[in-house]
Amino acid sequence: MVSCLALSAKAVSFVKSIGIPNSPKYDNTPLPYNMYKNMPVIDVQSFDLVCRTPDMSVPVTAFPIAAGSTVRVVWNVETKSPYSTINPYGPCSFWLAPYSSGGKGKVWSKIHENTYKGDDTKADWCTVFIQEYGYYDVKIPAGIAPGKYYLRSEVIDLDGARGNTPYQDFTAGARFHVNCNVLEITGSGTASLKSPVSIMEAYKPYYKTVFFPTTMKNSQFKMPGGKSPYADDTA
Repeated sequence: MVSCLALSAKAVSFVKSIGIPNSPKYDNTPLPYNMYKNMPVIDVQSFDLVCRTPDMSVPVTAFPIAAGSTVRVVWNVETKSPYSTINPYGPCSFWLAPYSSGGKGKVWSKIHENTYKGDDTKADWCTVFIQEYGYYDVKIPAGIAPGKYYLRSEVIDLDGARGNTPYQDFTAGARFHVNCNVLEITGSGTASLKSPVSIMEAYKPYYKTVFFPTTMKNSQFKMPGGKSPYADDTA
């Protein structure tokens, strides 16, 4: 998608809105959350890791989009932000779950991920692209049944994860910048989401947080939750 871009002091902190690429309409806001409490999320045993909110039923306007089309996730990209510590290096992933599930249990299907695309000499992380352009485009799987779904967008800041420091404070381990929007997916498909998992179970092997040893190459980093079952069907 992007090779080596010039790094800056910009920070990727939260999802501002979602929309359709090249469309003027970007007015769907994510589920509300307490910016002062859990931004970013650092405890992978906290339910905040799912959507950064304890209340999944807060009413928000569902964004209409056809199955098989592309949604643009617009991130807040700032040069200075008291609530964001995103380093230029980190992966991203995007998930869907039926709205009726409340986000609980084995309901989340990873529809796309972008880890590291370089050769360990370039800054080819997902966050580099987002910092440069302010958005990321994701394809909604074709053929899935219409209805309301959560779209979970996640950026993992690996700045604090380099090393083997035990979980002790805010600075130890990876930081998870997560937001969920609600989609109203349209179409005539009948398929269920592929290989759904529980967010809490998928991240559980990491215990309290994710660490990224200094001896590990960027290309060796593995995203929580395994490979996307839609890996060959993304935008």
